[in-house]
Amino acid sequence: MKIALATTVALAAAQKNEKKVPPRHPLQRLAKLGVFYQNFFDEMVDYSDMKQGESDRRTDRALAFLDSMEAAFNRPTCGYYSGEGKHGGPDPNPEINPTTGKNRNRRTADNEDDLKEAAMEWCADEMADGYFIGGAYTEQSEANWSECCQLDKQFCMDRAPRSGAGGNQKAYDRLSDNMSLKWRQITTGTRKWAQRYINNCHGQRKFNKASKRANNMYKAVNKKYFE
Repeated sequence: MKIALATTVALAAAQKNEKKVPPRHPLQRLAKLGVFYQNFFDEMVDYSDMKQGESDRRTDRALAFLDSMEAAFNRPTCGYYSGEGKHGGPDPNPEINPTTGKNRNRRTADNEDDLKEAAMEWCADEMADGYFIGGAYTEQSEANWSECCQLDKQFCMDRAPRSGAGGNQKAYDRLSDNMSLKWRQITTGTRKWAQRYINNCHGQRKFNKASKRANNMYKAVNKKYFE
């Protein structure tokens, strides 16, 4: 009887704790992305040869992009958020127009963790280049290898991970200190937000417009400062 009572109490406590941490609303996630963009471009002034004027312009463009996605999310037949599951989106039935009830073309998005996905993509690119920076193996190359090797052993290139390295599936619960990877994580997060929460919008569903814009933002900065 005591065991059953203890189990009941523990279950009730767990349920109470779960209620204290509701899923983050898409607009909260979008606001966090705005902070990421501002902080990133502020850091780039010190990290690279990016001038303050360029930093300000890129920040303004990024925030304007997020504002346009927020406006799309707030349109009655465009934004989607269920409040259920890990992310609350995407709409499992985006092929159904909520106004007309008729079918429309469906586009899906996966539910992998944004930061982990971005890191895996970035590390795959780095490994494909042999971790060379500007055609040479540099101190930064070593740092890139170390970070990727800790993320997943496939990126170790037959070298042993350093002492203290994580296992095969090390979780990333924050942005990387590596500026190139951090930029990939922020723009991947933006692309995934669009795929989850405004996938019912015509431009995103039919032409992937917001996702492509996020990818183009990534490519522009990456080509100029990290390649």
